[in-house]
Amino acid sequence: MAEIHTPYSSLKKLISLLNGFVAVSGIILVGLGIGGKCGGTSLTSVLGVSTAYLLHVGFLCLVMGCATILLGCAGWYGATKESRGMLLFCILSMIIVLIVEVTAATVVLLFFPIVRDVALEHSFVTLRKNYRGYNEPDDYSTQWNLVMEKGLSKYFFSSL
Repeated sequence: MAEIHTPYSSLKKLISLLNGFVAVSGIILVGLGIGGKCGGTSLTSVLGVSTAYLLHVGFLCLVMGCATILLGCAGWYGATKESRGMLLFCILSMIIVLIVEVTAATVVLLFFPIVRDVALEHSFVTLRKNYRGYNEPDDYSTQWNLVMEKGLSKYFFSSL
C-alpha cells in the first residue's frame, strides 16, 4: 500500500529534515569545542598563561553544541509525534538563541579592533620577553620556531 502524501506530511518531513540539520550543526560545534580544548594547550604554551581566556571558547562551543543537539532532537521529536507544545518550545528556543547570537556577534564586531590591538601587543611583549633565538633549546623558542616553519594552521591541526 502506498503512503498518502498530503501537504501536512510533506511539512512534517521538511521539519524533521531541518531539525536533523540543526542536530548535525550541534555535532559540528561539539567537535570544534573538543578540538579547541585539545589544541588550546599548545596555544597557551606558545603565547603564555595570560592567553588562557581563549580556552573558554572551547567550552562555549561545547555548551552551544550540546544545546543545539538537544534542540534539534526535541524539534524532531515534536515533528514526529505532532506535538504542538514541543514544536513551539523548539521554535521559541531557536529564536532566543538566534537573538543572543546576533547580539554577541554585534558586540564582538564592535570591539574587535580594540581587542585585536590589545591581543597583538600582549603577544609581542610575551614574544620579546621569552624568545631566545632560533637554535635555543628552551620550549618557548622551539615551539615558536615550529610555528614559523610549518605555519600556524599546520601547527595547531597536526596534533589532532
